[in-house]
Amino acid sequence: MRNSSLVLMTVLEESFKTMPKPINTALQMELITRADQQLAEHLLALESTAIENLDLFIALTSAALRQGHVCLSLKTDASLEALGVSVDLEALTAVSIVANQDAGGQPLVLAGSRLYLARYYVWEQQIIADLARLQQSRPMGLNLDLLKRGLTEQFSQPANGIDWQRAAAGLAVINRLCIISGGPGTGKTYTVARILRLLVDQQFHANAEEPMRIALAAPTGKAAGRLTESVLAADAALLENIPQAQTLHRLLKMRPGRVMPHFNRKNPLPIDVLIVDEVSMVDLPMMARILAALPAHARLILLGDRYQLGSIEAGQVMADLCGTGGREYSQPLVDKLAPLCGDSLPVAKSKLTDMSNHVITLQHSRRFDPSKGIGRLAAAINAGDSEQMLNTLQLGDEQLDWQANNEASLEALLLERVLPLFKQVQQSTNPAEALALLTHLRVLCAVHEGPQGVKAINRKLEKQLGVADRQLYHGKPVMITVNHYEQRLFNGDIGLVLRAEDGELRVFFITLNGSVRSIPPSRLPAHETVYAMTIHKSQGSEFKQVMLVLPQLDSLVFIPVSPEHKKK
Repeated sequence: MRNSSLVLMTVLEESFKTMPKPINTALQMELITRADQQLAEHLLALESTAIENLDLFIALTSAALRQGHVCLSLKTDASLEALGVSVDLEALTAVSIVANQDAGGQPLVLAGSRLYLARYYVWEQQIIADLARLQQSRPMGLNLDLLKRGLTEQFSQPANGIDWQRAAAGLAVINRLCIISGGPGTGKTYTVARILRLLVDQQFHANAEEPMRIALAAPTGKAAGRLTESVLAADAALLENIPQAQTLHRLLKMRPGRVMPHFNRKNPLPIDVLIVDEVSMVDLPMMARILAALPAHARLILLGDRYQLGSIEAGQVMADLCGTGGREYSQPLVDKLAPLCGDSLPVAKSKLTDMSNHVITLQHSRRFDPSKGIGRLAAAINAGDSEQMLNTLQLGDEQLDWQANNEASLEALLLERVLPLFKQVQQSTNPAEALALLTHLRVLCAVHEGPQGVKAINRKLEKQLGVADRQLYHGKPVMITVNHYEQRLFNGDIGLVLRAEDGELRVFFITLNGSVRSIPPSRLPAHETVYAMTIHKSQGSEFKQVMLVLPQLDSLVFIPVSPEHKKK
């Protein structure tokens, strides 16, 4: 009997040895990549008393960054549940390479039940501290009578309800931090142009020796160009003394191979006001750098849409900053704004966060009627109401056409609606007219790869147009993928390859003032074909019609909604 027990124990020991480790299972399930595993192996080499599955926790923390998360929730992460792995938080605190939230100098940080790579924890804490500093201080020397007159002049009295644009302008002037959120057509840049005018007037009437130093910026060159264009359209005189908008990388003077930019906490930007547009595209590390480079006295105004797609890198900064705020305020703030704006904003019935008095949401869209298809669909999606979203799609109207997603229907739609447009482009000899045609319709995809991805649809259309396997040809639409300051071309800019009057191919682009310029193909920066583009890349663009192609298979960026999904 004793011998039998020994045999059984030996068999069990051997079976345990051959069982796959959870980190290898995670790799097979594609929850992590080989790079995540290698990082875990590297850090484990520094640890003499590693606990069970520490390598898995490190690898999943690394993988979380690619999914937009800055940390791994050890209590709620679905990957740990799928692997059947539990976490002993007390044991984890004893690991030497893991610091607690009050310590530092280690590659990992455990804050409660959240595990961070140390760099991201430090960035997050810096953002919290810098935002608190901005919230707690007030602009000096503010002339409230002048502000009241300016708000009355800049904004007409609405027929009924609150003028949220005027309230946003007032909030931005009396605070050093203001976050303005709003969907398409709600007038964010229209409002910011008036904020700039109010700030310039304050400086002028204060008889300041130096003009107010204002910087406009955005995450991409394309977004920066749109910001300049919008301010120019709203108040052309402003840009006589304010530099055009630039990318955040260029503003901060990011340096290749270095984490810290030229402008930083020890060398702040020489500005008094910083306005950043398209903040939904700003990731956690970039926001930390922006705040670190902001001078102690400066104002910060952030514009964006809390419901827009988040940044590609880790961190959903705009959504996190807005939280549930933007529609209700503390009684003292309401009392202060009412005589300035002529409107009494809603007073919160429950306790607010400190950030709430610095966030405002523009609620009236001049682009989409909330009672019609796109407006109703957007409201349902923002509210997380899948039942209403499906009802809106199924009912349809002149703005919406929902069709089955399969190979045959996609092929038919491309032939019927997209191909004729690009045939027109091919036949055009006028660059301005051809570029204008590109704004009539755009195919948007959620993913790059797969049968419903950007690459596959671009190949289909090139084949249908008879230009497959050709690198450069008349009528080819291209999108710039890197900023190139010498050529004044930026990531996201769209151009068109056309044959010029001399018979040579050139690449044409629309400039900020609406004129057309061209460059030879040999000077074209890195680019890609753009019959179709990703939803991410389309942010900041405008098209008369959009064909949205969603993948049939689940992916990290899109999970199909079925009628069985419950209302959330």
